[in-house]
Amino acid sequence: MKALEKKFVDKIVIAKALNRLSIKALANLSGVNHVTMSKILSGEQTIVHQSTFDKLNSWLQEEKK
Repeated sequence: MKALEKKFVDKIVIAKALNRLSIKALANLSGVNHVTMSKILSGEQTIVHQSTFDKLNSWLQEEKK
C-alpha cells in the first residue's frame, strides 16, 4: 500500500484540467478504475495499492513528454 501525498494528487488534478479530461477519461488513460480515481481526486482515498500508484505515476511521466 502507498500513501498519496497532496502534491502528487495536485499534479494529477492539474494534468486532468490542462487536458480537459473527465474522471472516466483520465481513468481509462491511466488504467486506474474510475471509482478509485474519483475517490483519489476528491481526497476520500489517500492510500492506494502500489500498482495504482505505479499506473498514475507512469501516466504523469507520459504527460510530461
